[in-house]
Amino acid sequence: MNANVIKVLLVDDQAIVIEGMRRMLASRPEFEFDAEQDPAAAVESARRFEPDVILQDLVMPEVDGFDLLRAYRRTAGLADVPVIVLSSREEGATKAEAFERGADDYLVKMPDAVELFARIRIHVERRRANLEQRRARRRLEEANRDIARLNEQIETEKESLELEAQRDRARLAAITTLGADLNRYQDFELLLDRILLEARKCCDAEAGAIFTIAGEHLECNHIQNEKVESRGDHFFTHRMSRPLSLESVAGTVALTGRVIRVEDAYSIPPELDCSYDTGRDLASGYRTKALLSLPLRTRDGKIRGVLQLANPGGEEAGLAFTDEDQQIIEHFAGLATVAIERTAMTRALVMRMIAMAEVRDPTETGTHVQRVAGYSTVLYDAWARRHGVSDVDREKNRDRLRTAAMLHDVGKVGIPDAILKKPGRLDDAEFAHMQRHALIGARLFRGMRTDFDDVAREVALHHHERWDGTGYPGPIAPDAELELSDIPTRKGLKGGEIPLFARIVGLADVYDALSTARAYKASWPEERVLEVIREESGGHFDPELVEILLECVEEFREVHARYPG
Repeated sequence: MNANVIKVLLVDDQAIVIEGMRRMLASRPEFEFDAEQDPAAAVESARRFEPDVILQDLVMPEVDGFDLLRAYRRTAGLADVPVIVLSSREEGATKAEAFERGADDYLVKMPDAVELFARIRIHVERRRANLEQRRARRRLEEANRDIARLNEQIETEKESLELEAQRDRARLAAITTLGADLNRYQDFELLLDRILLEARKCCDAEAGAIFTIAGEHLECNHIQNEKVESRGDHFFTHRMSRPLSLESVAGTVALTGRVIRVEDAYSIPPELDCSYDTGRDLASGYRTKALLSLPLRTRDGKIRGVLQLANPGGEEAGLAFTDEDQQIIEHFAGLATVAIERTAMTRALVMRMIAMAEVRDPTETGTHVQRVAGYSTVLYDAWARRHGVSDVDREKNRDRLRTAAMLHDVGKVGIPDAILKKPGRLDDAEFAHMQRHALIGARLFRGMRTDFDDVAREVALHHHERWDGTGYPGPIAPDAELELSDIPTRKGLKGGEIPLFARIVGLADVYDALSTARAYKASWPEERVLEVIREESGGHFDPELVEILLECVEEFREVHARYPG
Protein backbone atom coordinates (compact mmCIF):
# COMPACT_ATOMS: atom_id res chain seq x y z
CA MET A 1 0.00 0.00 0.00
CA ASN A 2 1.22 3.50 -0.87
CA ALA A 3 1.96 5.25 2.44
CA ASN A 4 1.11 8.60 0.84
CA VAL A 5 -2.47 7.54 0.05
CA ILE A 6 -5.12 8.20 2.71
CA LYS A 7 -8.10 5.81 2.53
CA VAL A 8 -11.34 7.48 3.65
CA LEU A 9 -14.59 5.57 4.36
CA LEU A 10 -17.87 7.54 4.67
CA VAL A 11 -20.83 5.90 6.46
CA ASP A 12 -24.04 7.84 5.72
CA ASP A 13 -27.52 6.82 4.59
CA GLN A 14 -27.99 9.89 2.39
CA ALA A 15 -26.81 9.52 -1.21
CA ILE A 16 -26.51 13.30 -1.65
CA VAL A 17 -24.04 13.47 1.26
CA ILE A 18 -22.01 10.60 -0.18
CA GLU A 19 -21.86 12.23 -3.60
CA GLY A 20 -20.90 15.60 -2.13
CA MET A 21 -18.07 14.05 -0.14
CA ARG A 22 -16.92 12.07 -3.17
CA ARG A 23 -16.63 15.28 -5.23
CA MET A 24 -14.86 17.09 -2.40
CA LEU A 25 -12.21 14.37 -1.94
CA ALA A 26 -11.82 13.77 -5.68
CA SER A 27 -10.11 17.15 -5.95
CA ARG A 28 -7.16 15.80 -3.93
CA PRO A 29 -5.20 12.87 -5.44
CA GLU A 30 -3.90 11.66 -2.07
CA PHE A 31 -7.36 10.49 -0.99
CA GLU A 32 -8.89 7.11 -1.86
CA PHE A 33 -12.63 7.25 -1.14
CA ASP A 34 -15.29 4.62 -0.45
CA ALA A 35 -18.77 4.92 1.05
CA GLU A 36 -21.32 2.70 2.77
CA GLN A 37 -24.96 3.82 2.61
CA ASP A 38 -26.27 0.90 4.69
CA PRO A 39 -25.16 1.50 8.31
CA ALA A 40 -25.82 -2.16 9.18
CA ALA A 41 -23.02 -3.12 6.80
CA ALA A 42 -20.60 -0.40 7.95
CA VAL A 43 -18.36 -2.60 10.12
CA GLU A 44 -17.98 -5.25 7.43
CA SER A 45 -17.30 -2.58 4.79
CA ALA A 46 -14.64 -1.04 7.02
CA ARG A 47 -12.95 -4.40 7.58
CA ARG A 48 -12.87 -5.00 3.83
CA PHE A 49 -11.73 -1.48 2.82
CA GLU A 50 -9.18 -1.05 5.68
CA PRO A 51 -9.57 2.74 5.91
CA ASP A 52 -7.10 5.15 7.47
CA VAL A 53 -10.03 7.23 8.75
CA ILE A 54 -13.83 6.78 9.02
CA LEU A 55 -16.33 9.64 8.52
CA GLN A 56 -19.74 8.85 9.98
CA ASP A 57 -23.20 10.31 10.53
CA LEU A 58 -25.00 9.69 13.84
CA VAL A 59 -28.66 9.75 12.81
CA MET A 60 -29.34 6.86 10.45
CA PRO A 61 -32.25 4.39 10.05
CA GLU A 62 -32.24 1.02 11.82
CA VAL A 63 -28.74 1.43 13.35
CA ASP A 64 -27.87 3.77 16.20
CA GLY A 65 -24.83 5.83 15.20
CA PHE A 66 -23.54 5.76 18.79
CA ASP A 67 -23.68 1.94 18.85
CA LEU A 68 -21.79 1.86 15.57
CA LEU A 69 -18.97 3.92 17.10
CA ARG A 70 -18.66 1.37 19.88
CA ALA A 71 -18.72 -1.49 17.35
CA TYR A 72 -15.64 -0.12 15.58
CA ARG A 73 -13.73 -0.05 18.83
CA ARG A 74 -14.58 -3.70 19.51
CA THR A 75 -13.54 -4.94 16.04
CA ALA A 76 -10.03 -6.25 15.35
CA GLY A 77 -8.28 -4.09 12.78
CA LEU A 78 -10.60 -1.13 13.38
CA ALA A 79 -10.07 -0.43 17.07
CA ASP A 80 -7.45 2.25 16.46
CA VAL A 81 -8.84 3.70 13.21
CA PRO A 82 -9.76 7.36 13.87
CA VAL A 83 -13.49 8.14 13.50
CA ILE A 84 -14.67 11.67 12.66
CA VAL A 85 -18.37 12.25 13.32
CA LEU A 86 -20.19 14.40 10.71
CA SER A 87 -23.52 15.48 12.19
CA SER A 88 -25.98 18.36 12.04
CA ARG A 89 -26.56 18.05 15.80
CA GLU A 90 -24.58 20.61 17.77
CA GLU A 91 -25.78 19.89 21.33
CA GLY A 92 -23.00 19.49 23.87
CA ALA A 93 -24.54 16.31 25.27
CA THR A 94 -24.54 14.70 21.82
CA LYS A 95 -20.90 15.54 21.26
CA ALA A 96 -19.97 14.26 24.72
CA GLU A 97 -21.68 10.93 24.11
CA ALA A 98 -20.02 10.58 20.70
CA PHE A 99 -16.59 11.02 22.23
CA GLU A 100 -17.46 8.64 25.07
CA ARG A 101 -18.48 5.94 22.56
CA GLY A 102 -15.17 6.22 20.66
CA ALA A 103 -15.26 9.20 18.28
CA ASP A 104 -11.95 11.00 17.74
CA ASP A 105 -13.39 14.21 16.31
CA TYR A 106 -16.77 15.91 15.70
CA LEU A 107 -17.66 18.18 12.81
CA VAL A 108 -20.95 19.73 11.69
CA LYS A 109 -21.61 18.51 8.17
CA MET A 110 -20.93 19.47 5.50
CA PRO A 111 -17.63 20.90 6.80
CA ASP A 112 -15.41 23.28 4.93
CA ALA A 113 -13.06 21.31 2.64
CA VAL A 114 -9.87 22.88 4.01
CA GLU A 115 -10.87 22.10 7.59
CA LEU A 116 -11.93 18.55 6.75
CA PHE A 117 -8.69 17.79 4.90
CA ALA A 118 -6.65 19.17 7.81
CA ARG A 119 -8.59 17.15 10.40
CA ILE A 120 -8.23 13.95 8.37
CA ARG A 121 -4.47 14.43 7.95
CA ILE A 122 -3.92 15.18 11.66
CA HIS A 123 -5.70 12.02 12.78
CA VAL A 124 -4.12 9.80 10.12
CA GLU A 125 -0.59 11.08 10.86
CA ARG A 126 -1.13 10.55 14.59
CA ARG A 127 -2.31 6.97 14.01
CA ARG A 128 0.59 6.18 11.66
CA ALA A 129 3.09 7.61 14.14
CA ASN A 130 1.60 5.44 16.90
CA LEU A 131 1.78 2.37 14.65
CA GLU A 132 5.43 3.12 13.84
CA GLN A 133 6.25 3.46 17.53
CA ARG A 134 4.65 0.09 18.24
CA ARG A 135 6.63 -1.49 15.41
CA ALA A 136 9.84 0.05 16.75
CA ARG A 137 9.09 -1.34 20.21
CA ARG A 138 8.52 -4.81 18.74
CA ARG A 139 11.82 -4.60 16.88
CA LEU A 140 13.57 -3.59 20.10
CA GLU A 141 12.05 -6.54 21.93
CA GLU A 142 13.09 -8.93 19.15
CA ALA A 143 16.61 -7.53 19.21
CA ASN A 144 16.78 -7.97 22.98
CA ARG A 145 15.84 -11.64 22.60
CA ASP A 146 18.55 -12.08 19.98
CA ILE A 147 21.04 -10.31 22.23
CA ALA A 148 20.14 -12.69 25.07
CA ARG A 149 20.81 -15.63 22.74
CA LEU A 150 24.18 -14.21 21.75
CA ASN A 151 25.05 -13.59 25.41
CA GLU A 152 24.50 -17.30 26.00
CA GLN A 153 26.96 -17.99 23.19
CA ILE A 154 29.47 -15.69 24.87
CA GLU A 155 29.17 -17.66 28.09
CA THR A 156 29.70 -20.90 26.14
CA GLU A 157 32.79 -19.43 24.51
CA LYS A 158 34.17 -18.40 27.88
CA GLU A 159 33.74 -21.93 29.21
CA SER A 160 35.61 -23.28 26.19
CA LEU A 161 38.44 -20.83 26.83
CA GLU A 162 38.78 -22.03 30.42
CA LEU A 163 39.23 -25.64 29.25
CA GLU A 164 41.72 -24.85 26.50
CA ALA A 165 43.92 -22.27 28.24
CA GLN A 166 44.88 -24.06 31.46
CA ARG A 167 48.56 -23.63 30.58
CA ASP A 168 48.41 -19.90 31.08
CA ARG A 169 46.02 -18.93 33.88
CA ALA A 170 47.20 -15.33 34.05
CA ARG A 171 46.37 -14.68 30.40
CA LEU A 172 43.13 -16.60 30.70
CA ALA A 173 42.06 -14.43 33.64
CA ALA A 174 42.73 -11.30 31.56
CA ILE A 175 40.75 -12.63 28.60
CA THR A 176 37.86 -13.78 30.80
CA THR A 177 37.71 -10.35 32.41
CA LEU A 178 37.64 -8.78 28.96
CA GLY A 179 34.79 -11.09 27.96
CA ALA A 180 32.75 -9.88 30.90
CA ASP A 181 33.56 -6.27 30.06
CA LEU A 182 32.59 -6.68 26.41
CA ASN A 183 29.09 -7.78 27.37
CA ARG A 184 28.22 -4.30 28.54
CA TYR A 185 29.20 -2.52 25.33
CA GLN A 186 26.38 -1.25 23.12
CA ASP A 187 28.35 0.92 20.72
CA PHE A 188 30.13 -0.82 17.86
CA GLU A 189 32.90 1.78 17.46
CA LEU A 190 33.91 1.83 21.13
CA LEU A 191 33.78 -1.95 21.31
CA LEU A 192 36.22 -2.40 18.42
CA ASP A 193 38.62 0.10 19.97
CA ARG A 194 38.56 -1.87 23.23
CA ILE A 195 39.00 -5.22 21.44
CA LEU A 196 42.05 -3.93 19.58
CA LEU A 197 43.60 -2.49 22.73
CA GLU A 198 43.15 -5.68 24.74
CA ALA A 199 44.38 -7.88 21.88
CA ARG A 200 47.57 -5.81 21.69
CA LYS A 201 48.05 -6.09 25.45
CA CYS A 202 47.78 -9.88 25.28
CA CYS A 203 50.95 -10.15 23.18
CA ASP A 204 52.56 -6.75 23.84
CA ALA A 205 52.00 -5.60 20.24
CA GLU A 206 52.94 -1.96 19.61
CA ALA A 207 50.50 -1.51 16.73
CA GLY A 208 47.34 -3.04 15.38
CA ALA A 209 44.18 -2.58 13.32
CA ILE A 210 40.74 -4.09 12.96
CA PHE A 211 39.20 -4.40 9.50
CA THR A 212 35.52 -5.06 9.01
CA ILE A 213 33.96 -6.38 5.81
CA ALA A 214 31.57 -3.93 4.14
CA GLY A 215 30.34 -5.33 0.84
CA GLU A 216 33.28 -5.43 -1.57
CA HIS A 217 35.55 -3.38 0.70
CA LEU A 218 37.54 -3.73 3.89
CA GLU A 219 36.82 -0.80 6.18
CA CYS A 220 39.45 0.08 8.77
CA ASN A 221 38.15 2.60 11.31
CA HIS A 222 40.29 1.35 14.19
CA ILE A 223 44.06 1.75 14.00
CA GLN A 224 46.40 2.01 16.97
CA ASN A 225 50.14 2.64 17.17
CA GLU A 226 51.62 3.67 20.50
CA LYS A 227 54.87 4.99 19.06
CA VAL A 228 53.34 7.11 16.29
CA GLU A 229 50.54 8.44 18.50
CA SER A 230 53.02 9.39 21.25
CA ARG A 231 54.63 11.90 18.89
CA GLY A 232 51.25 13.42 17.96
CA ASP A 233 50.85 12.01 14.46
CA HIS A 234 47.07 11.53 14.30
CA PHE A 235 47.13 10.82 10.55
CA PHE A 236 48.17 7.27 11.31
CA THR A 237 44.89 6.56 13.10
CA HIS A 238 42.56 8.02 10.43
CA ARG A 239 40.12 5.59 8.86
CA MET A 240 40.82 3.94 5.54
CA SER A 241 39.03 1.74 3.02
CA ARG A 242 40.45 -0.67 0.49
CA PRO A 243 39.00 -3.18 -2.01
CA LEU A 244 38.41 -6.67 -0.63
CA SER A 245 40.90 -8.71 -2.67
CA LEU A 246 43.62 -11.34 -2.38
CA GLU A 247 46.32 -8.77 -3.13
CA SER A 248 46.63 -7.56 0.47
CA VAL A 249 47.37 -9.48 3.66
CA ALA A 250 44.12 -8.39 5.30
CA GLY A 251 42.11 -9.20 2.16
CA THR A 252 43.63 -12.68 1.92
CA VAL A 253 42.77 -13.40 5.56
CA ALA A 254 39.22 -12.09 5.09
CA LEU A 255 38.57 -14.09 1.91
CA THR A 256 40.32 -17.35 2.79
CA GLY A 257 39.99 -17.47 6.56
CA ARG A 258 43.65 -18.45 6.97
CA VAL A 259 45.93 -16.98 9.64
CA ILE A 260 48.98 -15.15 8.31
CA ARG A 261 51.97 -14.82 10.63
CA VAL A 262 55.28 -13.51 9.30
CA GLU A 263 58.48 -12.12 10.80
CA ASP A 264 58.77 -9.29 8.26
CA ALA A 265 55.68 -7.70 6.69
CA TYR A 266 57.85 -6.33 3.86
CA SER A 267 59.04 -9.84 2.88
CA ILE A 268 55.88 -11.95 2.58
CA PRO A 269 56.68 -15.54 1.42
CA PRO A 270 55.87 -15.97 -2.30
CA GLU A 271 53.49 -18.87 -1.65
CA LEU A 272 51.10 -16.51 0.17
CA ASP A 273 50.80 -14.44 -3.04
CA CYS A 274 49.89 -11.19 -1.25
CA SER A 275 51.65 -8.10 0.05
CA TYR A 276 51.52 -5.72 2.98
CA ASP A 277 50.36 -2.17 2.20
CA THR A 278 53.29 0.01 3.26
CA GLY A 279 51.66 3.36 2.43
CA ARG A 280 50.73 4.26 5.97
CA ASP A 281 54.17 3.27 7.26
CA LEU A 282 55.87 5.49 4.68
CA ALA A 283 53.62 8.44 5.54
CA SER A 284 54.38 8.18 9.26
CA GLY A 285 58.00 7.00 9.21
CA TYR A 286 57.13 3.73 10.92
CA ARG A 287 58.40 0.23 10.09
CA THR A 288 56.06 -2.72 10.47
CA LYS A 289 58.05 -5.93 10.97
CA ALA A 290 56.43 -8.94 12.69
CA LEU A 291 52.81 -9.29 11.61
CA LEU A 292 49.95 -11.48 12.84
CA SER A 293 46.60 -11.38 10.98
CA LEU A 294 43.62 -13.48 12.07
CA PRO A 295 40.04 -13.74 10.80
CA LEU A 296 37.19 -12.68 13.09
CA ARG A 297 34.92 -15.63 12.44
CA THR A 298 31.47 -16.32 13.91
CA ARG A 299 30.43 -19.74 15.20
CA ASP A 300 28.63 -20.50 11.92
CA GLY A 301 31.82 -19.81 9.94
CA LYS A 302 31.03 -16.33 8.67
CA ILE A 303 34.04 -14.01 8.63
CA ARG A 304 33.17 -10.55 9.94
CA GLY A 305 36.61 -8.97 9.65
CA VAL A 306 40.33 -9.21 10.39
CA LEU A 307 42.35 -8.55 13.53
CA GLN A 308 45.89 -7.52 12.64
CA LEU A 309 48.70 -6.97 15.17
CA ALA A 310 52.28 -5.81 14.61
CA ASN A 311 55.65 -5.54 16.34
CA PRO A 312 55.52 -7.36 19.70
CA GLY A 313 57.78 -5.53 22.12
CA GLY A 314 58.02 -2.50 19.82
CA GLU A 315 59.47 -1.50 16.46
CA GLU A 316 63.08 -1.76 17.58
CA ALA A 317 62.76 -5.02 19.52
CA GLY A 318 62.80 -7.21 16.41
CA LEU A 319 60.70 -9.90 18.09
CA ALA A 320 58.40 -12.33 16.30
CA PHE A 321 54.95 -13.56 17.31
CA THR A 322 55.07 -17.01 18.92
CA ASP A 323 52.80 -20.05 18.65
CA GLU A 324 51.51 -19.17 22.10
CA ASP A 325 50.73 -15.60 20.98
CA GLN A 326 48.77 -16.94 18.03
CA GLN A 327 46.88 -19.45 20.16
CA ILE A 328 45.92 -16.84 22.72
CA ILE A 329 44.82 -14.29 20.09
CA GLU A 330 42.80 -16.99 18.25
CA HIS A 331 40.88 -17.66 21.47
CA PHE A 332 40.51 -13.94 22.02
CA ALA A 333 39.24 -13.44 18.46
CA GLY A 334 36.60 -16.13 19.00
CA LEU A 335 35.34 -14.39 22.12
CA ALA A 336 35.56 -10.94 20.55
CA THR A 337 33.68 -11.96 17.40
CA VAL A 338 30.63 -13.12 19.37
CA ALA A 339 30.65 -9.84 21.25
CA ILE A 340 31.01 -7.94 17.97
CA GLU A 341 28.05 -9.84 16.56
CA ARG A 342 25.91 -8.89 19.57
CA THR A 343 26.96 -5.27 19.50
CA ALA A 344 26.63 -5.04 15.71
CA MET A 345 23.02 -6.16 16.12
CA THR A 346 22.39 -3.32 18.55
CA ARG A 347 24.15 -0.94 16.14
CA ALA A 348 22.00 -2.16 13.25
CA LEU A 349 18.89 -1.58 15.33
CA VAL A 350 20.06 1.89 16.27
CA MET A 351 20.84 2.74 12.64
CA ARG A 352 17.41 1.47 11.53
CA MET A 353 15.78 3.75 14.08
CA ILE A 354 17.92 6.64 12.83
CA ALA A 355 17.01 5.82 9.23
CA MET A 356 13.35 5.85 10.26
CA ALA A 357 13.82 9.33 11.72
CA GLU A 358 15.76 10.44 8.62
CA VAL A 359 12.77 9.57 6.42
CA ARG A 360 10.77 12.13 8.40
CA ASP A 361 13.53 14.71 8.98
CA PRO A 362 16.32 14.83 6.34
CA THR A 363 18.67 16.58 8.80
CA GLU A 364 18.78 13.42 10.97
CA THR A 365 21.36 11.65 8.79
CA GLY A 366 23.63 8.80 9.80
CA THR A 367 26.74 11.00 9.59
CA HIS A 368 25.04 13.75 11.63
CA VAL A 369 24.26 11.43 14.53
CA GLN A 370 27.72 9.83 14.31
CA ARG A 371 29.30 13.28 14.63
CA VAL A 372 27.02 14.24 17.54
CA ALA A 373 27.94 10.96 19.24
CA GLY A 374 31.64 11.58 18.62
CA TYR A 375 31.53 15.16 19.93
CA SER A 376 29.56 13.98 22.97
CA THR A 377 32.14 11.36 23.94
CA VAL A 378 34.96 13.91 23.55
CA LEU A 379 33.13 16.30 25.90
CA TYR A 380 32.31 13.56 28.42
CA ASP A 381 35.88 12.20 28.46
CA ALA A 382 37.30 15.63 29.30
CA TRP A 383 34.56 16.31 31.87
CA ALA A 384 35.10 12.91 33.53
CA ARG A 385 38.84 13.46 33.84
CA ARG A 386 38.23 16.86 35.41
CA HIS A 387 35.90 15.32 37.96
CA GLY A 388 38.03 12.28 38.82
CA VAL A 389 35.72 9.65 37.34
CA SER A 390 37.39 6.22 37.35
CA ASP A 391 38.52 4.70 34.05
CA VAL A 392 36.02 1.85 34.43
CA ASP A 393 33.04 4.16 34.97
CA ARG A 394 34.25 6.59 32.32
CA GLU A 395 34.49 3.88 29.69
CA LYS A 396 31.09 2.44 30.61
CA ASN A 397 29.45 5.87 30.46
CA ARG A 398 31.12 6.74 27.15
CA ASP A 399 29.59 3.66 25.58
CA ARG A 400 26.10 4.37 26.90
CA LEU A 401 26.33 8.07 26.01
CA ARG A 402 27.52 7.45 22.46
CA THR A 403 24.56 5.19 21.64
CA ALA A 404 22.07 7.49 23.37
CA ALA A 405 23.48 10.51 21.51
CA MET A 406 22.86 8.80 18.18
CA LEU A 407 19.19 8.38 19.14
CA HIS A 408 18.64 11.84 20.61
CA ASP A 409 16.07 12.95 18.00
CA VAL A 410 14.41 9.62 17.15
CA GLY A 411 11.14 10.97 18.60
CA LYS A 412 10.72 13.09 15.47
CA VAL A 413 9.01 10.08 13.89
CA GLY A 414 5.90 11.25 15.74
CA ILE A 415 5.90 14.83 14.39
CA PRO A 416 3.89 15.72 11.25
CA ASP A 417 5.84 16.49 8.06
CA ALA A 418 4.16 19.89 7.81
CA ILE A 419 6.07 20.94 10.94
CA LEU A 420 9.30 18.95 10.49
CA LYS A 421 9.85 20.18 6.94
CA LYS A 422 8.54 23.71 7.24
CA PRO A 423 11.17 25.94 5.59
CA GLY A 424 10.51 29.00 7.76
CA ARG A 425 10.28 29.70 11.46
CA LEU A 426 7.71 27.72 13.45
CA ASP A 427 4.87 29.66 15.05
CA ASP A 428 4.04 29.15 18.75
CA ALA A 429 1.54 26.36 18.13
CA GLU A 430 3.90 24.54 15.77
CA PHE A 431 6.80 24.94 18.17
CA ALA A 432 4.70 23.51 21.01
CA HIS A 433 3.88 20.56 18.76
CA MET A 434 7.55 20.12 17.84
CA GLN A 435 8.44 19.88 21.54
CA ARG A 436 6.53 16.62 21.70
CA HIS A 437 9.35 14.78 19.95
CA ALA A 438 11.36 14.83 23.19
CA LEU A 439 8.72 12.88 25.11
CA ILE A 440 7.90 10.65 22.13
CA GLY A 441 11.59 9.70 21.87
CA ALA A 442 11.92 9.07 25.60
CA ARG A 443 8.87 6.82 25.63
CA LEU A 444 10.35 4.63 22.87
CA PHE A 445 12.78 3.33 25.50
CA ARG A 446 10.21 2.89 28.28
CA GLY A 447 10.22 -0.60 29.74
CA MET A 448 13.40 -1.72 27.91
CA ARG A 449 16.21 -3.47 29.80
CA THR A 450 19.42 -2.85 27.83
CA ASP A 451 22.29 -0.97 29.40
CA PHE A 452 21.80 2.29 27.55
CA ASP A 453 18.00 2.68 27.92
CA ASP A 454 18.09 4.94 31.00
CA VAL A 455 20.61 7.24 29.34
CA ALA A 456 18.73 7.14 26.02
CA ARG A 457 15.49 8.18 27.75
CA GLU A 458 17.29 10.96 29.63
CA VAL A 459 19.00 12.34 26.51
CA ALA A 460 15.93 12.11 24.27
CA LEU A 461 13.80 13.88 26.88
CA HIS A 462 16.10 16.71 27.93
CA HIS A 463 18.59 17.49 25.14
CA HIS A 464 16.67 20.70 24.31
CA GLU A 465 16.91 22.12 27.82
CA ARG A 466 18.87 25.36 28.25
CA TRP A 467 21.18 26.32 31.10
CA ASP A 468 19.13 29.48 31.78
CA GLY A 469 15.86 27.52 32.06
CA THR A 470 14.27 28.63 28.78
CA GLY A 471 14.45 25.23 27.09
CA TYR A 472 11.99 22.33 27.10
CA PRO A 473 10.23 20.09 28.07
CA GLY A 474 11.05 20.74 31.73
CA PRO A 475 10.36 18.52 34.76
CA ILE A 476 8.48 15.72 33.01
CA ALA A 477 9.19 12.07 33.75
CA PRO A 478 9.14 9.92 30.58
CA ASP A 479 6.92 7.38 32.37
CA ALA A 480 4.41 9.97 33.59
CA GLU A 481 0.81 9.46 32.52
CA LEU A 482 0.58 12.72 30.60
CA GLU A 483 -1.02 13.71 27.36
CA LEU A 484 1.53 15.04 24.90
CA SER A 485 -0.46 18.28 24.84
CA ASP A 486 0.50 18.80 28.50
CA ILE A 487 4.12 19.52 27.56
CA PRO A 488 4.85 23.16 28.47
CA THR A 489 6.50 25.64 26.17
CA ARG A 490 9.70 27.34 27.39
CA LYS A 491 9.39 26.08 30.97
CA GLY A 492 12.49 23.99 31.12
CA LEU A 493 14.92 22.68 33.69
CA LYS A 494 17.67 25.07 34.75
CA GLY A 495 21.41 24.72 35.38
CA GLY A 496 22.40 21.58 37.24
CA GLU A 497 18.82 20.33 37.16
CA ILE A 498 19.48 19.29 33.55
CA PRO A 499 21.05 15.80 33.39
CA LEU A 500 24.73 15.89 32.44
CA PHE A 501 24.39 13.65 29.40
CA ALA A 502 21.50 15.77 28.05
CA ARG A 503 23.60 18.94 28.50
CA ILE A 504 26.47 17.31 26.61
CA VAL A 505 24.36 16.08 23.69
CA GLY A 506 22.53 19.41 23.48
CA LEU A 507 25.84 21.25 23.02
CA ALA A 508 27.19 18.67 20.56
CA ASP A 509 23.97 18.80 18.52
CA VAL A 510 24.06 22.60 18.19
CA TYR A 511 27.77 22.55 17.30
CA ASP A 512 27.11 20.12 14.46
CA ALA A 513 24.01 21.96 13.24
CA LEU A 514 26.02 25.19 12.96
CA SER A 515 29.12 23.54 11.48
CA THR A 516 27.44 21.66 8.65
CA ALA A 517 25.36 22.67 5.68
CA ARG A 518 21.61 22.11 5.79
CA ALA A 519 18.93 22.58 3.15
CA TYR A 520 18.14 25.99 4.61
CA LYS A 521 21.70 27.22 5.42
CA ALA A 522 25.35 26.94 4.48
CA SER A 523 27.89 25.63 6.96
CA TRP A 524 29.37 28.27 9.24
CA PRO A 525 33.14 28.76 9.54
CA GLU A 526 34.59 27.33 12.72
CA GLU A 527 35.45 30.70 14.25
CA ARG A 528 31.85 31.89 13.93
CA VAL A 529 30.52 28.64 15.45
CA LEU A 530 32.86 28.95 18.41
CA GLU A 531 31.97 32.62 18.84
CA VAL A 532 28.25 31.83 19.07
CA ILE A 533 28.86 28.98 21.52
CA ARG A 534 31.09 31.20 23.63
CA GLU A 535 28.38 33.90 23.69
CA GLU A 536 25.78 31.34 24.80
CA SER A 537 27.87 30.13 27.75
CA GLY A 538 25.61 30.45 30.78
CA GLY A 539 22.62 31.09 28.52
CA HIS A 540 21.98 28.11 26.28
CA PHE A 541 24.93 26.01 27.43
CA ASP A 542 26.62 24.78 30.60
CA PRO A 543 29.64 27.14 31.04
CA GLU A 544 31.95 24.30 32.06
CA LEU A 545 31.09 22.28 28.96
CA VAL A 546 31.67 25.33 26.75
CA GLU A 547 35.10 25.73 28.35
CA ILE A 548 35.84 22.05 27.69
CA LEU A 549 34.70 22.32 24.06
CA LEU A 550 37.02 25.27 23.44
CA GLU A 551 39.89 23.17 24.84
CA CYS A 552 39.01 20.19 22.61
CA VAL A 553 38.56 21.90 19.24
CA GLU A 554 41.25 19.74 17.61
CA GLU A 555 39.44 16.55 18.68
CA PHE A 556 36.17 17.96 17.32
CA ARG A 557 37.91 18.51 13.98
CA GLU A 558 39.04 14.88 13.96
CA VAL A 559 35.47 13.69 14.59
CA HIS A 560 34.19 15.90 11.75
CA ALA A 561 36.87 14.54 9.40
CA ARG A 562 35.96 10.98 10.35
CA TYR A 563 32.26 11.40 9.53
CA PRO A 564 32.01 13.90 6.65
CA GLY A 565 28.65 14.47 5.00
